[in-house]
Amino acid sequence: MENNVPAPEQLDNSEELLAKARANRKSIVWCMIALFVIIIAVLIYIFVAQAGSAKADELVAKADSEQVDSVALQLYKQAADAGYKSGHRAAAEAGIRLYQEGNYEEALKYLDKASLDDKVAAAGVYTLQGDCHVNLDQLDAALKCYDKAISKADKNPEIVPFVLIKEANIYRAQQNFKAEAKCYDTIIKDYPEYVRSSRVDIKKYYERANAQAQN
Repeated sequence: MENNVPAPEQLDNSEELLAKARANRKSIVWCMIALFVIIIAVLIYIFVAQAGSAKADELVAKADSEQVDSVALQLYKQAADAGYKSGHRAAAEAGIRLYQEGNYEEALKYLDKASLDDKVAAAGVYTLQGDCHVNLDQLDAALKCYDKAISKADKNPEIVPFVLIKEANIYRAQQNFKAEAKCYDTIIKDYPEYVRSSRVDIKKYYERANAQAQN
């Protein structure tokens, strides 16, 4: 008669497999709990993000249609603080209005918040930041902002030479005539159409700066 009683080593293996199964079951449970927590966190984040974005959108819409400048500015500020895509545009709008009011320091705070995807708009923000620094007599900081504007503009034939002239004016104020001449030389070589259409005599200013750089 065949003996169906498991051998002792088979019993040991069975217990070992059972123990592994229990351990795996615990691991699976904890993994499921962790996954559940992650899903809940993601859903909460999406909900909060959508609510925040909707708030910023609403504030910007109100600001865009507001006729009273002071009220519109406050709405743009609130939207900027809310963040999100609309908030970034609102920050740029607030920065522009504060600049126009001559409030350059506060304008910089909002312009710093404005992260825009459009290259032309982003270049405009950096340019305005530079203008704020110029008005605050922070010329080196202004040059850094203008450099960023030129880089972001990506050889735009209107923006780049316009900003280069701003840089040239700063270099002249600093009596760095070599750097001034280089700005005008770049415009002449790389943006001839701008030179032809400009009311400013770029070549004359280049020759003046270049002559002074030789002394």
